Amino acid sequence: MKLPKVHFINRRSNAPHGRRGRRGVTLVESIIVISVFGTMLSIGLPRVNEGIRQRRVIAASNALNAQMRSAFSLAARQRKPVTLFYDDASGEVRVKNRADTTVYTRIALKNTSEYMLDSVTMTPSTIQVFPNGVSSSAFTIRLANGNFARTISVARTGLSRVTVN
Repeated sequence: MKLPKVHFINRRSNAPHGRRGRRGVTLVESIIVISVFGTMLSIGLPRVNEGIRQRRVIAASNALNAQMRSAFSLAARQRKPVTLFYDDASGEVRVKNRADTTVYTRIALKNTSEYMLDSVTMTPSTIQVFPNGVSSSAFTIRLANGNFARTISVARTGLSRVTVN
């Protein structure tokens, strides 16, 4: 059995004399591609920014929730009361020894931190945590970034609940 011959067609040879095959893209095609890409970017960027803001609030609430638990366990372990307070000037939540100025832990929440939150409120701003596992009062911390907010409510016994506002 004999194989048939295969003929390759050279497109350049069929073109009229002096005209070559087209290479590259025109300016109009480039402008169309850039404008379509820009439109898609302008639609998607606000959603990306909103998602980043939400993730920052979620991460900050998780970190604070862990710090609340550690404050209660620290008071019990050392058998000495500790103070949990929010410093609005620096934007930090700190756990310190009640008797002196030793700071055990601190979490920065505002512009100087990885969370970059717009607003943080703690009501009341200072809490005493006693070695028996009870705090001086129940408290709430509200974290907000843009239009997304979370509230951490902590009972006197240290049980916490995070709610989305």
